[in-house]
Amino acid sequence: MRTHAAVPLVAVLFSLLAIPAVADAATPKACDLLSAQTATSLLGAAVGKPTDMKGATCTYVCTSGNATIALGIADSSGTDGAHDIQVLQMMASQEKGTTTKSIAGLGEQSFLVTRTSNKNAIVLVYHQKMLTLAVQRPMTPELEKAMVQTLRQVLAKL
Repeated sequence: MRTHAAVPLVAVLFSLLAIPAVADAATPKACDLLSAQTATSLLGAAVGKPTDMKGATCTYVCTSGNATIALGIADSSGTDGAHDIQVLQMMASQEKGTTTKSIAGLGEQSFLVTRTSNKNAIVLVYHQKMLTLAVQRPMTPELEKAMVQTLRQVLAKL
């Protein structure tokens, strides 16, 4: 049964990405964790300078202006991250043109959102932080593998 009153996944993910600051000073800033080289590799095209939103979100725009990549880090301490992930995945799966799947072994719990609109993301919980890696390009098995590998590298730095 669809829950029409639920906040769309996009709004929830945006709120996670718009958090004013990374939770503690020991957490690296998002732009320290996502390099231009990695962003270029994931997008398959050159990117410009990143936009840093108070350390919590790092966004790169393709120099041709038609695609973006973003990494967001939000504090999830005091919440049930596993439950939050399940709710987000359920909400995403109800969006038209969207599929989701869990990703074993990435963080404490994670899932991939694939959209026909090419706005794809991996959302995960790791050590009381919720991370979102969003890539705007058609999903392929190679892109999925590269996104997972990128997040493994990010998690190693947290």
